[in-house]
Amino acid sequence: MAHDAGLIALSVLEALFQLGLLLVLAPVLGWCLDGLPFWLAGRAGGAVRFRLLGAGRFWKAVLWSPLGGRPALALTVGVLALVCLPAVTTGSVLSPLVDPLVMGLMLLMGRGFLGPGVLSGEASRLVPAVLLLCLTEALIALAAPGTDGLGGLCAMLHIEPEPGLEGALAACALALGIACPPLRSEDVTGMLSGVRDRQEREAARSIADVLNCGWLLLLADLAWPVSVGLAQGGVQGWWLGLVALVARLALAVGVAVGLRLMAQERSARLTALFAGVALLLALAGRFGT
Repeated sequence: MAHDAGLIALSVLEALFQLGLLLVLAPVLGWCLDGLPFWLAGRAGGAVRFRLLGAGRFWKAVLWSPLGGRPALALTVGVLALVCLPAVTTGSVLSPLVDPLVMGLMLLMGRGFLGPGVLSGEASRLVPAVLLLCLTEALIALAAPGTDGLGGLCAMLHIEPEPGLEGALAACALALGIACPPLRSEDVTGMLSGVRDRQEREAARSIADVLNCGWLLLLADLAWPVSVGLAQGGVQGWWLGLVALVARLALAVGVAVGLRLMAQERSARLTALFAGVALLLALAGRFGT
């Protein structure tokens, strides 16, 4: 009994550490998404320290005067995603309950809650993203029936590697990243076109960083599930999982920035191509064993 209570306490502590770490990384990832394309194109971008200072002011303001309405719902969705998705290891208390379809739909709804005016382009790109999430869920059910959420899928692939399923998930993640890329700074500006309050606009940008961080983590978990450490790995497995988390997020940011620089974001042709590749890999892996 005491042993079980200790394991639950460790799981809760890991979930809280994961949340704190990802909230710190969220503005850094946001700066990378907005600033790296300018740097790589030879133009100056904003300094990351200003992004961090803005996020710090936002969280301080939230503690003193909580948000209301749509921004609060968007922030709740983003924070819930960061605490639930497998990040360091599969031992987080809520990771076995995470369903990729449900979590993806929540993050997409969070975008809609972000501002009063959702862009028509933003609304239109949600449709293929929903279809791709349904395809991902179907492929997991086909190739790995009975897995216990995304955390259970990561643990299963550690024990019984399935290259077909892993390749299919990576293709699905890439298709999702093409069809529905992380929010750009100009996307958030367009959503807030009717908002005149400066503090509300700054808060929305920080919330967008949280939502982008959750979306990138979901795509990274799907693309590289075996990089999530096992709960039974001990201290060494935990540290390896932490390093793998940074590498996984860096890879996701690199792919997102690369797609933006190559002007391949929201390409219907590439989205359909990788969705078809995912289906073929899953079928080949399923019937080839």
